[in-house]
Amino acid sequence: MKRRGSIIIEFALTGPLLFALMMTVLEGAWQALTAATLDIGAREASRFGATGAAAPDWLPAPAPTSREDAVRRIVLHFGPYVLHPDRLNLSVAAFAGASALGAREQGQAGAGGAGETVLYELTYDQPFLSPFPAMVLGRTVIEHRSRMIVRNEPFPAS
Repeated sequence: MKRRGSIIIEFALTGPLLFALMMTVLEGAWQALTAATLDIGAREASRFGATGAAAPDWLPAPAPTSREDAVRRIVLHFGPYVLHPDRLNLSVAAFAGASALGAREQGQAGAGGAGETVLYELTYDQPFLSPFPAMVLGRTVIEHRSRMIVRNEPFPAS
């Protein structure tokens, strides 16, 4: 009879610790998935941007209004259940060459022309799955960043 109550006490002591450990693992996996998804989207968007095409043929309708809009939609296409459009910030700047990347003021907004070096910078604020990390860290989101630098192909001017 005395053992029946001890099991409840043991679970009451270890249960919250096991739950906290499980939530920590899930949170880490969620944030790692977000970072990987953002990196994949940045890579694919920069690969597209380097071609000079108006839009990829595989992108679902409606058609993008500009190359920059196409870049944004490509990033979101690779993270449909992970990335939310309202939390994604995308900056695309073209530079005359790689040496000009050090001076941000030399860059021009946009995916650039043939042979230009283009910097793709993405930031994404991913909220936590549970309130526990927010209580420990004192913030409600983790900011993920991804950067890609590519040199555009020698595509014809349109």
